[in-house]
Amino acid sequence: MEFVPYGQFKNVVFIAEGGFSKIYKATWIDGPVYNYIHKISIRSQNYTVVLKKLNYSNNITSKKLNELKIFYELSSKLKIGPNDNFIGKYFGITQDPNSQDIMIIMPYYDLGDLTHYITKDFYNTCWRTKLEKLSDIARGLTQIHELNIIHRDFHSGDLGISKSATESVDDKENYGIIPYMAPEIFREQKYTKASDIY
Repeated sequence: MEFVPYGQFKNVVFIAEGGFSKIYKATWIDGPVYNYIHKISIRSQNYTVVLKKLNYSNNITSKKLNELKIFYELSSKLKIGPNDNFIGKYFGITQDPNSQDIMIIMPYYDLGDLTHYITKDFYNTCWRTKLEKLSDIARGLTQIHELNIIHRDFHSGDLGISKSATESVDDKENYGIIPYMAPEIFREQKYTKASDIY
């Protein structure tokens, strides 16, 4: 997982806030590595990215850092063919110099998250395209579940937290937005692959 110094980002602009994070748009000066040729990395300079600042992550635990590593490995190494990876890309992390909070570096998508994409172009998007997007999301979740990973916060505005399904959970912490949470989670039962689908 690449750690990128915060000074590598310019034109950092706040664009949204969620329950667990603040989202910023920025330009990554050196840009991500997009190709390796004979052990030489080629970067895409002045690349537009999203910096997802995780709330209260300035004292991040090794357990939470491991979740970031799991997500990174899934997003960067699962790809089998050019159209086989249905898990969002993740370039690495940086750290806010003021709050010391961790920021996940991801590609910037002009159309925003799934909710905004569907809302903005719902009537202009054909049903075939809508079904293809839904199928891609289902395949991404299947890929995660095949690796025995539980997402725990699967909804249209954020497809980003994960945890090993075999990891024992000793905390009673709930993740997610209430309308997307499975009923068993409110009864303090463990997160499962089935609760991801709810």
